[in-house]
Amino acid sequence: MSQTPPLSTARSINGTHTFFSGQIGLKEGQLVADNIEEQTKQIVANLKEALLKEYLSLDDIVDVTAYLTKQEDYESFNKVYAELFKQPYPTRTTIGVAWLPLNARVELKVIAIKQS
Repeated sequence: MSQTPPLSTARSINGTHTFFSGQIGLKEGQLVADNIEEQTKQIVANLKEALLKEYLSLDDIVDVTAYLTKQEDYESFNKVYAELFKQPYPTRTTIGVAWLPLNARVELKVIAIKQS
């Protein structure tokens, strides 16, 4: 697999709707850990940086698609997710998959809308 896939990290429409490509828990090009909690925390930290570049924050995320490779991680994922996002939570779809890049355990894809 190529280290740099052919995609945009984020695409903004009219400066209000921003679509972010799926993110895995990378720091300096490596997965931060082999557990879902630390990977999820790193993904959200990376998303915060990406959101700032678009003049957005976590509060602007309205939809999350989560991909998990291990069904048994679901409860742990929900626990850390609830710590990282505030109510009202974004809508969310969680999908079980067989594989993610670099053997990550979780990937998050988000949509953010600039709140007025």
